[in-house]
Parts: sequence; structure tokens; C-alpha cells
Amino acid sequence: MSIPISLKWGKHVYDGNISIEPGQSAIELKTKVEALTKVPISRQKLLSPKCWKGFLKDDDTLPDTVTVPKRKTHLVVTLIGSADTLVEKPLIERPRFVEDMTKDELDDLKKFEKIKLSNRVVDHEIDIVALQKEMDNRDDGKMEMYQYNRLVTGLPQHYIEDKLIERLKNSADKEDKSSSQLHGELAMTMGLELRRAYVNSLAVLNDGTLVSGLDDGHIHLWHRGELFRDIKHQVESVEHVINFPNSDENGPSFVTGGSGDISVWTDDGDRLVGFRSPLGTTSASLTSGKVYGCKDITYLASCFRITRQQNPGQFRLVPLDAAAQQRRDAAEAQESMIQSNLARVSHSIQVWFYDSKRSNVGFATEWITFNGSDDAPITKLVDFNGKLVSGDENGVIRVFRWSLDSNDSLSRHQDVDLQLVCEGFQCGIASMEPINDSTLAVSSYSVSSTEAIVSSASPLLVKNPQAVFFVDMNNAVVKAVFDAHRDVVNCICPLPDGGLLTAGGKMDATVRLWEPENVTMALQNMKSVDDENEDVPIFKDCRILKEPGYVFDLKVLPGSNLKSSNVYAIAGARYNVIKIVI
Repeated sequence: MSIPISLKWGKHVYDGNISIEPGQSAIELKTKVEALTKVPISRQKLLSPKCWKGFLKDDDTLPDTVTVPKRKTHLVVTLIGSADTLVEKPLIERPRFVEDMTKDELDDLKKFEKIKLSNRVVDHEIDIVALQKEMDNRDDGKMEMYQYNRLVTGLPQHYIEDKLIERLKNSADKEDKSSSQLHGELAMTMGLELRRAYVNSLAVLNDGTLVSGLDDGHIHLWHRGELFRDIKHQVESVEHVINFPNSDENGPSFVTGGSGDISVWTDDGDRLVGFRSPLGTTSASLTSGKVYGCKDITYLASCFRITRQQNPGQFRLVPLDAAAQQRRDAAEAQESMIQSNLARVSHSIQVWFYDSKRSNVGFATEWITFNGSDDAPITKLVDFNGKLVSGDENGVIRVFRWSLDSNDSLSRHQDVDLQLVCEGFQCGIASMEPINDSTLAVSSYSVSSTEAIVSSASPLLVKNPQAVFFVDMNNAVVKAVFDAHRDVVNCICPLPDGGLLTAGGKMDATVRLWEPENVTMALQNMKSVDDENEDVPIFKDCRILKEPGYVFDLKVLPGSNLKSSNVYAIAGARYNVIKIVI
């Protein structure tokens, strides 16, 4: 007995055009459907919940009990499939997915993208990798700030590009270079405002990718206005992120530190190697640079702060007998030894060396220790033209360099030993940044009201224990003072156009822009060590930027076009998010 079919295919319904027989093979039905709809058998999916379960397979047989449902005239069958002709492209023309590529293919793709980008950038095109989309994807058709994706909100891409090009033209046409082209306009916000974790530190990689370290152990890589990768590091907090100045394609790219761990990563976010801080400590500051005069050797340095807390009630109970007194004495001796070892570590610097020619990882290490009675915990490290500069709680600034001997072994030399001295105060070093080949910007803070004079260091006499000082490292003098913040300056950020950004602590909570004119005047001051009676110029006039506000870190996002080196953006770590201003 033939059973009429009502075939439903998209918006089309074919009533009674075909029929089936109980026990008929499925391929016969599909042949009839193909003749009616032109849908090939290979793409047909036939459904009829009243007759069979799921899709009808080619080798199935229709049930013998198939009938037309009560109060119906036809058995309803639904067809899913396309009758369009598919054009098979050769393998070379088909799209390739990153997940299907080999490591060598991915490396070749990166090189090709870099070459293509360098060929496309022209005089009036600017490309800030972390902030801007690709050059052919910036006409987003928006007129105001909008949400790019779940984690990023920003101004329209065409507006950002127009603003940067305008700055480039103004910089080229303007004869007077005394004022900065940075306006402080918020261009993009990255991250979740309500995220529990704070952004502790930022770094900009050689390819322009922005890396952020959060205090919940996450590491974020930002590229082209979106989160490129989210790495969950196996530590409680990432306190430091620094760029690793290495040109190897698959070598070290950046370094993170925090919670007793120091890790080295590739630019794709793969962990190469890790080091543990001495027990009871974590990294207080990290820096890296090319060893002076040795282009193939890069150093990584860390100083440490004590995290182990001594129990104040550990020895509060009075021993009741001689045995208890012996145990008490042994415990006190052990605790004293632990505290002594921790203090020694906090006064030391650990340095690792990476030789790109000798091995894939190639890290060797050495310790720089200071065990004198005048030594204090080291608070800050910075690279200064291939030399390592350290600053401590006594305001002492030391400069170290390495050289290769005849056996290709590195030997260390100490070149400079200076101390910031302010009458009636002990000055500690909060931040340091190189300004040029001979000048170092140093911010200080007041540790106590008792002076700590280090006899081995040359004194740098200052009148304010809390300010930013331009120190001439060649002549061992303070050339200028920048004093406008009401709290310690935690961030110093030299700008490509010759200006300077400084960020104050929570009692100040401002980012201040010092114009290139002031910085140039400070650098041109010819004060020498013999001019002790000459007053050091003090600069107070600066511009407070409305954005990004109170920040934990500041970094320059440079443009990839060398001709637009004066056009850049600033990334600031503000609580849970990253603010980018132009």
C-alpha cells in the first residue's frame, strides 16, 4: 500500500508528489527526493519522528508498520540539505587555520606578516600594535566610544588614526618642539572594571604586543585591540613584567616575577624557564639588558624583598625547666640565623646571563652581595646602557658592568657609588629610568628622620627627600629637580618626544606631564661636582593629565613607523584595567 508523502524543505512543501511503501529501502526514497528537489543523496537529511528516529541512513529500511497518522492525509517528512553546486577549490586556495599549522609554518607566517607590515607603512601611516587594528580594518563606521568586545572599549579606529596622523603632521610642521604632542585623551580601556585582580605591571614587547601582569597570577597579552592570550601562571600574583631585549625568533621575549617565582617567556606566551627566589623572599625589582660591549649576551637581574613574617608571639612563654630553656635557646638561634640569611638576600642581587649563541636557554648565574654594616635592602634595579644600576633604602646608587676576558669569561666591575643625602632624612630609592646616555632620573622617598651616611659612597646633596632628580652619572652631580607630587613618585616614563611622565603614589594619585622644554633645560645644565654652591634648578610647572589617573605602572606604546617616532600612546595600569591615552 503506497503512503503519500508531504515533503517539507525550507519554505517549500511538496504534497503527494512522492510516496513510499512499507519495508522500502531508504535509498529508493532518497532517489525520489533527489529527482524532485535536486538535492544530492550525499547531502540529504530526512526526518520523520512519526516513522523513524533521527536522520534516515542510506542503508536503512522503512518500517513495515509505517502508516499515515490519524486525521492526516500525508506522512510528513522534513528534508535538510542544499541543492547548490559546491565548487571544490584546490588545497593551496583553501583557508588554513592556525590550529592546523606546524611550528615552522607559524614562524614563516609571522615573518611574512612583519615584512608585509613594514612594506605597507608609509610616511603618514601610524601603527600602534596594541591600540590599532590592521590598516585595512580601521573603518569601523562608529562615531563615538563603543565596546569592541567583552574586554575592550574604545574610540572608533578611524578617529584614533586621524588623531595620530594629525599629531604627526603637527610634530613635523612645528618648529617649536618645546611642548609635547600628548593630549591625554582616553582612547581605549582594556580589561574588566569589576575584575577582582589588579594590574600590577606592564611591558611592551619588541613586536608591539602589550603584556600585563595581574595579582591573581594571570598574564594577559594584548594585540590589535583584543586579548591575544590569557596565561594562568602557577603563582598567586604577578608583580613585575619586563621586556627581554633579545632578537631570537623563538627565544626569550619577556620576564615575569612574583610570589617567589621568576619566569622567562616567548612572545607567544610559552614558558621557557623559571627560577625560584630564595626561600622566604620574592623579587622586589627586575631588569634586563644587553651586556655592555657584548651584543650576544643579555643579563637578567633581580633583587629581593622579605616575605616571611616573624611570629611576634613565638617566644612569649617562659621556659619551665632547663630542657625547655635549651629548646628555647635552640629555636631563638635558628630564628636569628633565618633572619640573618633573609637580610643578606635582601641586600643582594642575583644576575642570570643568556648567551643566544651557546644554547637554546643558556642561562648562567652569579650573585652580587653587600654585607657591610652600612648596606640596606635593595629596592630598585634598572638597565643603563648595558650596565646594571641598583638603588637601596639608604639612597645608594651603584653601577655595575661586565666585560669579556681573554678566556671569554665575564668579569664584573663596579664603576659608580653615589648616595642621595638630605639633611635630617634618610632617602630611599623608589624608581629609576635612563633619560640619555649620561643622565639617570631617580625618584626618592623619606625612609626615616635619621640620616644614614655610607662612607664609601660619594654624596649627592639634595634639599628635598621626596622628588625626582636628574643625576649626571659621569660627573656625579644632581643637574635638576622635578618637584610637584605630594607623594612618592612610583613611575618615571621618558617620552619619545623628549617629555617626561611621572606618576605619584596614592596620596597624590596623579600623572603629570613635564614638557620637553623643561627636560631639555634640565639636561643642558652644566653643573659640575666643583659647583657645590650653585643652586640646582627646581621645576614645578607641569600639566596634570585627566587620564589615566592614579596608576601602578606606565609604558610607552611606540608607533611602528620610524618616521613617526614622536607619535605614540601611553598605557597605564589603573586598578583592574589598562587605560590607553593619546
